[in-house]
Amino acid sequence: MVGDGVGVGPRTSRGERTRLRLLDATREAVAERGYVAARVEDIVALAGVSHGTFYTYFENKAAALDALIDTTAEQLQAVVDEPWDGPDGAATIEAVIGRFVAVFAAHAVVVRAWLEASAHDAHFAERLRDVRGGYVRRVAEVLAPTLAGTGHDPALAASALVAMVEGAVTQGAAEGDGIGRGDLVRTLRSLWLGGIVRLGEDVEG
Repeated sequence: MVGDGVGVGPRTSRGERTRLRLLDATREAVAERGYVAARVEDIVALAGVSHGTFYTYFENKAAALDALIDTTAEQLQAVVDEPWDGPDGAATIEAVIGRFVAVFAAHAVVVRAWLEASAHDAHFAERLRDVRGGYVRRVAEVLAPTLAGTGHDPALAASALVAMVEGAVTQGAAEGDGIGRGDLVRTLRSLWLGGIVRLGEDVEG
């Protein structure tokens, strides 16, 4: 199992600092080189530690990425678990998208590495399906009443809407092209609302 080496190593404050330094170095290495090209050698050089120290904490490069993914997945799950209701539907959708965008933006390097790793490693592909499936199911639950009787599958619609958010952020739309995060959230909200309204207008026949 890829994650067997996650979280091993001394549980002292010094040990935890070393582990965090290794995770920061892993993040930097995959940001610079991509997950496949990044090597343990790159990670230890960035962290300023020996190979032996790395293997005290992580079984391999995949285990270090797994630990980074743990934090990302936990924060995405927190958004899924929050209340998604309110008197103003548009404001509620904007708030939910804003929370997803904030998590994706904060963890964009990890998400990109995760997506790359999932193309090569079944473990990471399964983790991606599990985590993505959780927030797609939540969006589908919200869409279900609106799409009832239209012939549109709420799960399919939710997958498309979630992919829109995920793709916009992980491709750097709010980073280097002069697009502010607020502008991105408002644009995504309008696209979501427009799509949901249009789907809701369809009548199965």
